[in-house]
Amino acid sequence: MVERLSAVENALTYKIRRFLTAHFSSSSIRRGSFISALITCLADASVVTFSIFTPMFIEKLNYDQIDINIIGGGMNVGLYLTLPALGYLSDAHGPILLALIGMVLCPGYLFAAWCYMSNSNSAFMAFSFFLIGIGTSSAYFCSLLTCAKIYPDKKGLSISLPVTCYGLSSLLLSYVFKLPVFRETIGKDISIISTYRVFIFLSVAYLITGFLNSISSVIVTIEKEVVFTKLAEQEEQVQDDESQLEAAARVQSYNSVDNTSLINSEFMEPQTHQVRFRRFLKDPTMPLLYVVVFFLIGTQELFISNLGSLTKVVGYSHRDDISEQVALFSVFSTLARLGAGFLNDFFGTYKSTVRLTVVSILMTILAYILIAINFRDFAVISSLMGLCYGSTYTLFPTLVATVWGVDLMGSTWGLFLSAPAIGSLVFGLFYAYQFDSYCEIQSKTALTYCLTFPFTLFASLCVVSAISLFYCYRRYWISSLEI
Repeated sequence: MVERLSAVENALTYKIRRFLTAHFSSSSIRRGSFISALITCLADASVVTFSIFTPMFIEKLNYDQIDINIIGGGMNVGLYLTLPALGYLSDAHGPILLALIGMVLCPGYLFAAWCYMSNSNSAFMAFSFFLIGIGTSSAYFCSLLTCAKIYPDKKGLSISLPVTCYGLSSLLLSYVFKLPVFRETIGKDISIISTYRVFIFLSVAYLITGFLNSISSVIVTIEKEVVFTKLAEQEEQVQDDESQLEAAARVQSYNSVDNTSLINSEFMEPQTHQVRFRRFLKDPTMPLLYVVVFFLIGTQELFISNLGSLTKVVGYSHRDDISEQVALFSVFSTLARLGAGFLNDFFGTYKSTVRLTVVSILMTILAYILIAINFRDFAVISSLMGLCYGSTYTLFPTLVATVWGVDLMGSTWGLFLSAPAIGSLVFGLFYAYQFDSYCEIQSKTALTYCLTFPFTLFASLCVVSAISLFYCYRRYWISSLEI
């Protein structure tokens, strides 16, 4: 039997589905949902700007580097470790459920604002950013899955466009936070970011985008309903004449059924979600790719969370240029997301996807080597890491969707994204120990540079990632995927 809509998905989307299908054509709903999902992505990446707030956490709240990494770890646990459950819920009950869960961003930032003003300890702040992480993952994952499932035949662009908008979000927010309304004066001609005002602004912004996300995600449920109705009619004779007429009217009201984007996708498989997911868990390449993501994205997230302290030590950066470095990182991350998606679709082969991913890993290795040798210009490192980070978050979900199917992407990619949560926490605490033990911020001209060992180690782990990925391709995927 064909797997139909769950009771939860049906209840959450019923009225919206009926309204949209009665007043708009299928193509209009699809385009509108795609655009709306992209718009919500433009406000989702506040977590990437985390380093902008850390100097104020240290100065006003007296947090040390361990505290900062605990808070960043809490954020990444919420951001990634919850994704296996969130992805599974999305595949089983529709992206609408993630849109509603995503509204937890609002109370998360409100709680963070309270913690900041009340000078709370780092444990409370870590919990608030844990909630922010959950909300970010839910909102962004909802938009990403909506876009990917609307146009499954264009995996590169349907994934890279929301990923690009997510990257652009961090760039836009880094400049928005420079507006006078988000600054406070502490002396003559000296102003700093008003962390409290930023948190309140973000709580309101995410409440609005969460509502928009819940509307745009319904397109996936609409198309699933049409597909499942069509398949059910082919498999068995409808016994109730009234039910048959209602199903036919529903299909007829949703125009261009034969052109529905999911008709030719993996939703046609007469297998339940549970069966396909169990097959994925037994795939021998799954744990290998999990290790790749653990080493690669785990260390990349460490870089973002500790950008503030890195600018104080590496090269000849200045203490007050953290906003510029975040903006520079975001610019190149955005360009990489869009460029990787375009190149992936341009070449159009699984082989090219793997090769582009390996190139992204090699760029990460180069960036870590530059940090390890204390390269003079940190702007080069920020730009290079932006390219690595953006391309990673475009190419890896594209690879996962290619190997295991776009209809299972919520569960599969969600499971892989639990790895950075663990990785960023483990590597972040290791980095914090090294930093607090060996780094002297006041003396950049000291003979002993303090970050050579940790980033040499991170570069070595990325080498292991590149080898593991290439092994998966040569040993398993090349025989089953079209070259």
